Amino acid sequence: MTATTHPQDPNIHITEASNDALIEHILTRFHDVHREQLPELIRLSQRVERVHGSHPQCPAGLTAHLECTLAELENHMEKEEQILFPMIARGMAAMATAPVTVMREEHEAHSVALARLSRITNNITLPENACNTWSQLYLGLQAFRDDLMQHIHLENDILFHRVDGRTGDVQYG
Repeated sequence: MTATTHPQDPNIHITEASNDALIEHILTRFHDVHREQLPELIRLSQRVERVHGSHPQCPAGLTAHLECTLAELENHMEKEEQILFPMIARGMAAMATAPVTVMREEHEAHSVALARLSRITNNITLPENACNTWSQLYLGLQAFRDDLMQHIHLENDILFHRVDGRTGDVQYG
């Protein structure tokens, strides 16, 4: 299944999925994946910063940025899982508009974090002769960035749009 296909039927585009199916897709394809990605990216970035700290293209401050991103994203996902998604699944769209507004604002903050990630890593561009750890880190960062952008798009432009009629205006780094 890709990020844009229905969880139970890959022949159906995710935009046609029910709210319950879309929420389940977001939880398994994005929330669970982000929780796996970020700790590993933090581990790799610690190693790159420790070993290559004197290299002019070393992504100084990346570990701290990823740790902050993990904390903010975990807080955000917990609010969705504990409050917003159950409201949407129960058909309480009118009551969900205020939490949706908060989530959209937090998505804006996530886009700022992605822009900072791009600045720290020179747009996730490896230096010549980068070691395997640095290469793994940047491959993982690219996957994380792409996943988070797709995650925000599915929520803002599909799920949240069903609640408040707005589409997302998030600008990415």
